[in-house]
Amino acid sequence: MGSSPQAIGDAFKLCEKDAWARCRGGFDPGRGAEPEGLCELDVDRRCHGEDVAARVFAEGPAHPVAVATFDLDRTEVTVANYARCVGAGACAPSDVSPDDLRFVGPELPVTHVRWQDAEAFCRWAGGRLPSEAEWEYAARGAEGREFPWGNLYNPHLANHGAWGEDRTDVTDGFAYLAPVGSFADGATPLGVLDMAGNVAEWVADVFDTDADGRPMGYVPDGGVRPNGSVHVVRGGSFVDPAVWLRGAARDKTTLLRPAWIGFRCAADVK
Repeated sequence: MGSSPQAIGDAFKLCEKDAWARCRGGFDPGRGAEPEGLCELDVDRRCHGEDVAARVFAEGPAHPVAVATFDLDRTEVTVANYARCVGAGACAPSDVSPDDLRFVGPELPVTHVRWQDAEAFCRWAGGRLPSEAEWEYAARGAEGREFPWGNLYNPHLANHGAWGEDRTDVTDGFAYLAPVGSFADGATPLGVLDMAGNVAEWVADVFDTDADGRPMGYVPDGGVRPNGSVHVVRGGSFVDPAVWLRGAARDKTTLLRPAWIGFRCAADVK
């Protein structure tokens, strides 16, 4: 679990490649390519700024983790399924306008819910949120794939975002959310869908942060630091570029009901 020094270096290279291509192609519609010198500065800012670097380094160190057999939903929880929990009185409604068609289609992944709401849904459904280790194992497999489908990034296999003022990217077919399971070719070898992109996903674990609020890496022996304050988010979303769609990438947020975070449930095998 986690990233080796080489994998962390490769993550920075992927970030640079992606940001450079976006810059030279024009970050936003209606704008031409930026001058090469400005692109060098922009790539450095986007891929080597303190916050980005801290997030990449928080993937380390790589370490072994024993994971018991578990079940995991093939897709993210949908708006329709979450509504059933709300109707049963077991879940709080999502914080999104019913008129906002970007987020309320029945087959879209539910968003604008708190971590506590996700936990409540999974409990109501007879499961729980996956641990970070379970989530990463499902996304990467025992072989440690970089992406759910393999080791090479393919922008046609996930609903991803892009570098730029407008972080959405329509080149994958969707500007915002996609119905769950829309990228069948991006599934893991075991058939788990949308582990990269569409919505990032709440997991059970907390993310330890330093005094400046930046994420910290794993404890070297695989233990858990006692002072985690925010929950880990995995998988990347429709507003994230390639580097954050890798199976090892970790994120956090202090927002309670983000538009780009959903969840799926896990369960113990009895």
